[in-house]
Amino acid sequence: MKQPLSKMTDYRIIKLLFVFIIILSFSSIGNGSIAVGQESKPKPITKYDWKPEATNQPIGVAKGIFPGRVSWAHAPGAAHWSGKWQSMESPWWLDENTDQKKTGEMLGNILVTLTGQKDYNKAWNALFEYHNLNTKNKKAGYNKNEVVAIKINMNSTNRPERINNYTDVAPQTVYVLVEQLVKYGGVPEDKIVIYDAKRYILPEVLEKVWRDFKDVRFIQEKDFTEQQKHPIYGDYSRFEMPDWIKAIEYSNGVDYPKATNIPKQVKDASYLINLAMLKCHSYPYSNMEGGDEGQTGVTMIGKNNFGSIQGPSDLHGLINTNREGKKDSYSPIVDLEASPNLGTKTILYLLDGLYTARKHSSYAMHFPNAPFYNKNYPYENPEWPSCLLGSLDGVALDSVGLDILYSQTKNNNDPDNDYRPWMLIRENADGYLHEMAQADNSPSGMVYKQNGKRVSNLGVHEHWDSDETRRYSRNLDPQNGKGIELIYSRIDK
Repeated sequence: MKQPLSKMTDYRIIKLLFVFIIILSFSSIGNGSIAVGQESKPKPITKYDWKPEATNQPIGVAKGIFPGRVSWAHAPGAAHWSGKWQSMESPWWLDENTDQKKTGEMLGNILVTLTGQKDYNKAWNALFEYHNLNTKNKKAGYNKNEVVAIKINMNSTNRPERINNYTDVAPQTVYVLVEQLVKYGGVPEDKIVIYDAKRYILPEVLEKVWRDFKDVRFIQEKDFTEQQKHPIYGDYSRFEMPDWIKAIEYSNGVDYPKATNIPKQVKDASYLINLAMLKCHSYPYSNMEGGDEGQTGVTMIGKNNFGSIQGPSDLHGLINTNREGKKDSYSPIVDLEASPNLGTKTILYLLDGLYTARKHSSYAMHFPNAPFYNKNYPYENPEWPSCLLGSLDGVALDSVGLDILYSQTKNNNDPDNDYRPWMLIRENADGYLHEMAQADNSPSGMVYKQNGKRVSNLGVHEHWDSDETRRYSRNLDPQNGKGIELIYSRIDK
């Protein structure tokens, strides 16, 4: 017996609806939802399609004793942690996993290369004299009453002790910098202030420095009474919390509630050393770390000073490519670097590349391509980038850092994560570098000013010729080149 036409129609409609619901379910999986029995395959809402523009076409004016020079010291094996990321039995920061001696050799190599002085004492004197001549118009070295502040990147910390192997600036790097300042720079221990004003300074850094340099001061945002006391003094006398004071102005005319404040201790310092990490800031497929995707392309010299202000969240929308941080837009990083109370005090820019990272808070990453050739799979292996970079031109240094990071996204897939790249570079990753290099005529059209005076460009930006040769304009033409000069040194001994 045939069914009535109306019932057949109803049946077909129901069947079509059922099929449509199934299709929608599978479609939602691709957009970030999780179906029972299916692995989530999120589709990022952000573009990870950054590529360098034309090569060897510098913009801006190079800075430095040797203008635009970037020193890259590479000591394979200096970082040799096992990669056991889920175990805290032998974490990456211990001396058994990270070679302090080689780290010191790399920093020494950078100082010599940047100054042209073979003697460390003369190298530091050259740094101070160059800075004072160019910022104060006077030829003077270091005075023993002057404070040197060191901004380190502790962005992966939000508690008094570590609970994972997320990477920050290595304790060994902090130690060798302090050692250089005290032994060769002539800076008294109590005139050194190490800080990340928005994070904890973790025990591994404190203990390592205080063991030999007991009077070095540390600043962190949180109450330090949760942490152990000074191993020598038995108190908290070398710990400080920020004495927030209004000291930053922004060229967009906004008086941010907290982003205008920096620690008075930093404002009162005569010099600043920007010790950042060689790392990305965003990654959409966090199969290991979890958490949010991130906000911007990279976290190196430019963004490191977000940890110098009381309210970095005030500025997050300005650098987030899903919000206001589009191509050719205003960048608050320019104002932080141009501020007479912050960035213009910088005598040395350093990138710690012993262990790098793919997002703001994450585990170390292997670099499989030249000149590192790390094994990138399985993750648990002891090959890491093991390098430091330095410059007197922060724009040039971040430009080189960005080229290095981008070069390591290639041929770098994770079999345990649907063969997705271990690292990706988010859109507009170099936007802040274009603004910094052309601050006097910015792509955004913003008129950058500090103390009523127009900001001049802050350094030189350029991309190398290729990932294999890694040459910039001054490498290709030492006599007439106007951009970056990259000096690569491999330390094998």
